[in-house]
Amino acid sequence: MPTPTIDTTHGVSAEQWSNEVFSEYLAQNPFFNFMGTSSHNIIQVKEELTKAPGDAVTVQLRAKLSGAGVSGATTLKGAEEDLVFYDQRLLVDTIRHGVLLKGEMSEKRVAFDLRNQAREALVDWASDKLRQDLVTALTNTSAGRDRSRYLYGMTDANWNATHATALANVDATNDKLTTAAISRAKRKALLEGDRKVRPFVMKDGNKVEEVFVLFAHPYCVRDLLADADFKALNTYIPTKMGDSVLVHGQRYKGMWDGVMIYETEMPLVADAGAGSIDVAHNVLCGAQALAVAWGKRTN
Repeated sequence: MPTPTIDTTHGVSAEQWSNEVFSEYLAQNPFFNFMGTSSHNIIQVKEELTKAPGDAVTVQLRAKLSGAGVSGATTLKGAEEDLVFYDQRLLVDTIRHGVLLKGEMSEKRVAFDLRNQAREALVDWASDKLRQDLVTALTNTSAGRDRSRYLYGMTDANWNATHATALANVDATNDKLTTAAISRAKRKALLEGDRKVRPFVMKDGNKVEEVFVLFAHPYCVRDLLADADFKALNTYIPTKMGDSVLVHGQRYKGMWDGVMIYETEMPLVADAGAGSIDVAHNVLCGAQALAVAWGKRTN
């Protein structure tokens, strides 16, 4: 008896879900455009374990050379500089989820394809989980917390060695997200600490720009859109009305002082600030801010 032809879009083609689901849930993630295998990406993707055995991969971060070098006929031997590497070990583990389909009659009773609905539900779940895992890693205050990497509101004077105490110094008047706050955070990333934050390299044809990316909570974006300087920039620059960030409502809100601003569902700490105001956690990122390791593609 001849075998019926089944297209790859057919609901029974479960073997096609592996690559489709992997691609779809990555594309739905707001961090997807910043992921790549290069050390210049904001989120570096490590795929070595998809082709080799092991349960961990180490990401190396090379520090910039700080020596002055030599000039003229000065002997270089003995004046060389050691390469300095920092490392982060990533463990991989299995993450699973499933949808229960209760037999053929359940599928028969509805006018839509339950199997495809299950697939789409798993895509949504996987996308949300990856996004939440990335946000959790970015906003973890339990390890690696350093004054050169944190800015509570507008002034460094709000800093305290205890995270909750520093949050309590943030007020609703002076510590909103503004263009001045973005520039202050960028200067802190460039100038403070033993290890400066390396910008993300963005290429547009022959044009190469070094930029940072700010992932900002929607409430903070609300305050930024009300900032006079940001509003003026987006009001008076030559643009069609539909292209204005004050109109289109997309996640990308524009750029200020070399910082790309993206509206993202970041954590909100309730009643943590001065006068029990809510405080949002925004993150300014450069190259290799995060790393993701795959042990196996989704199936």
